[in-house]
Amino acid sequence: MSDGPHRSLPMRPAWKKVAECADNRAFEADEIRGAIIPALEQDCRREISPEFLSRIRRICRDQAESLFRGDVQPSLEGLRAAAGSGMERTVLNHAIQAAAKGTTGEGITEKAMTDALTDRAARGARQVEEHYLRKSTLPRAHKVRGRIEEGINGADITSIARRVLNGDGKKPSAKPSKRRGLDEGVKL
Repeated sequence: MSDGPHRSLPMRPAWKKVAECADNRAFEADEIRGAIIPALEQDCRREISPEFLSRIRRICRDQAESLFRGDVQPSLEGLRAAAGSGMERTVLNHAIQAAAKGTTGEGITEKAMTDALTDRAARGARQVEEHYLRKSTLPRAHKVRGRIEEGINGADITSIARRVLNGDGKKPSAKPSKRRGLDEGVKL
């Protein structure tokens, strides 16, 4: 007998934990949120190089500090060759969009990273739902996705973006705790 569809989920372990928490009613929204934050941070650590982040931040900072503030979009477009696939490309696209909408300086990088993390979280929820649709039932898949989205909506994605941009490379400590005794059951 299987422990659940999350075991065969073709995602990183942190996302498997998100799926496991969302599938189990014993976990509340804040515990699901607590699993989503490390999953997003892990994705950033694996897919966004510190060199790429420093280059994009330098371009935005130089534009803000310049006496003659020019258009930052051409400089950002010049990073396309340096941006790898995945989150680097997504961050760059969001930075270009933010600059086009009039955001300047470090605000570009923060907005771009926040939007990229939001996109990644939504993509993770859809990927988990798709896997559950194949391995389980339709109502269960929709329930899991809904609970993941509830956790995403409660997560402070902007603070995750700031931590990533500031280069806090330490492992996140926020993990859902295991229930070990009868007194540590479901919160009432």
